[in-house]
Amino acid sequence: MVFMVSLTLRGQTRSSVRMLGKARKAWELRDFRRAGVFARQVLHREPGYYEALLLMADICHETDSVESEAGYLRKAAVSGPVTPLLAFRLGEAEFKTARYEEAAVWVERFLETEPQGNLLARALELRKHAAFAAGAVKNRVDYEPISLGEGVNTSFDEYWPSLTVDGSLLVFTRLLPVEGSSSFFQEDFFMSRHDSAGWQTAVPLDELNTPMNEGAQAVSANGKLLFFTLCNHPEGLGSCDIWLSKRKEGKWAPPVNAGPVINTGGWEGQPSFSAFGDVLYFSSTRPGGKGKKDLWMATLLGWDSHGLPLWSEPLNAGDSVNTPGDEISPFIHPNGRDLFFASDGWPGFGGYDLFRSQRSPSGLFSAPLNLGYPLNSPGNEQGLIIDRTGETAFFSTNLVRGGNMDLYSFKTDSRIRPDPVTYLRGRVVNAVTGMPVSAEVVVSESGGGSFTSINLHPGEEGVFLVTLPPEKELRFSVSKPGYLFYSEVFRFEEPSSFSVPLERKIALEPALPGKSVDLYNIFFATNEYRLLPGSEPELQLLLDFLRKNPALKVEIGGHTDNTGSAEFNLGLSERRAESVRHYLLERGIGEGRISSRGYGQEQPVASNDTGEGRSKNRRTTVRITQ
Repeated sequence: MVFMVSLTLRGQTRSSVRMLGKARKAWELRDFRRAGVFARQVLHREPGYYEALLLMADICHETDSVESEAGYLRKAAVSGPVTPLLAFRLGEAEFKTARYEEAAVWVERFLETEPQGNLLARALELRKHAAFAAGAVKNRVDYEPISLGEGVNTSFDEYWPSLTVDGSLLVFTRLLPVEGSSSFFQEDFFMSRHDSAGWQTAVPLDELNTPMNEGAQAVSANGKLLFFTLCNHPEGLGSCDIWLSKRKEGKWAPPVNAGPVINTGGWEGQPSFSAFGDVLYFSSTRPGGKGKKDLWMATLLGWDSHGLPLWSEPLNAGDSVNTPGDEISPFIHPNGRDLFFASDGWPGFGGYDLFRSQRSPSGLFSAPLNLGYPLNSPGNEQGLIIDRTGETAFFSTNLVRGGNMDLYSFKTDSRIRPDPVTYLRGRVVNAVTGMPVSAEVVVSESGGGSFTSINLHPGEEGVFLVTLPPEKELRFSVSKPGYLFYSEVFRFEEPSSFSVPLERKIALEPALPGKSVDLYNIFFATNEYRLLPGSEPELQLLLDFLRKNPALKVEIGGHTDNTGSAEFNLGLSERRAESVRHYLLERGIGEGRISSRGYGQEQPVASNDTGEGRSKNRRTTVRITQ
């Protein structure tokens, strides 16, 4: 889409026309430097030479000198006729230089000529973007980027940040010169840890870095998994595939392909893994999409006997996210609801803009929200992540035009801030020896809502970190055959409750005669012994414990506070203990394995002078008798 420059005399000197002819010939040979030299000589002599101005605009367009291109086009519009092509080119150039209102004017002028074909479609799209940007640029979002410092940023390019949910580990991509060369570069992974002094000097992930390009990665919430993009690999399925590596005992295992369910013969890349460890989001050109590159998601169903991932069939994120253009760079916030991504299809400020879409409980995404100006600009924005609090974002940019890409953070504007989440970090040990225990950790929603339970196996170290979803009530349990189980309920009344992470050291008692555990989540109505529905999760834990330890015999004990008479409380506790025993018998536990006894108010574990103390005294105990 270039101007047809006439070389006929229309008031210009012959020497100017000849010089413009030289410029035109150099242009045709794609020698843009020489073409520019000749054309500028013409304009030095005759500043208003219309054809020379158009040729300089073409040269600037080819060399990506957008500001200069716009300047020459404006001068041409004053010096000669405003053709439909000139109006369209002016609309594009003004848009690229963030003069959105001027762009809208020129696009309308072009559309008044009743164009047809490809330019019409492009103009209609440009009008949509210009109208949005002209209004949105007047409503700036808060945006003050701060460099992550010399420990992370260097004279090379750094980009694609990814963060663990506790904010302690940053993994990113750095573009480095190939050894022995100053003109060829490769991508490698680096990581930096955060402490009271800030981000520490980044170190390479030597176990994963190769002479090939590794990049566009996502680290799991607990730092134990790394998904990333690897292109042109001999064992790849397409041009670019998603790969993964597990971290064990402080080292990254050799990476493996994520498999044919995720990867196709096309292009897959830029993964983002949910903080709950259940869904992988990625960009792909696979068949069945809405446009060029679409966002897709697949559920991790588990791992096979070889340690390879098992996936559900990927689902397209749908029309509310994907367009006929490109959607790339997905980031699912740790809350599992806010999806951030880059797109050139939705109305924006030019190039790739950053957007936010929210996933409903039904799984559908909302219409995307442009993150606003000046976070989004006429250039390309991508690779945004936001920490668990929703308050701090990380991304890469070259704040100095033509400078290196560096990593920055900024405080999120309240209008684009996702809801926070917290996490639970813990260690499971043997209550007698203090040694770590490899147990099963389960987090589930009390109400049995849309949240899928999280099952973790901390491994031989007994250490775990799990993201807690933004629900008001969550159940947490730890169990292992041969030990009494542990259970707890977390209640979050307000979003501010998520600001402080939870820490737990779980001391599991070996399942030996005389050992007991107090259960606080078996519920009865006041002064009644009928089990309430909310008791079901705790009862299921007890049932599972007895099934996994078939040789044990237990006593179910009922306890009350001191409200009411001692005689009444004794009888009530006996009936409540028997209700629990009856529940277990109905579900197949042998009668000879379970006895029940009421203790009334005689064995308090806290003072009955406070409501909190009385609540602790109202409990059910499980004591191993044999």
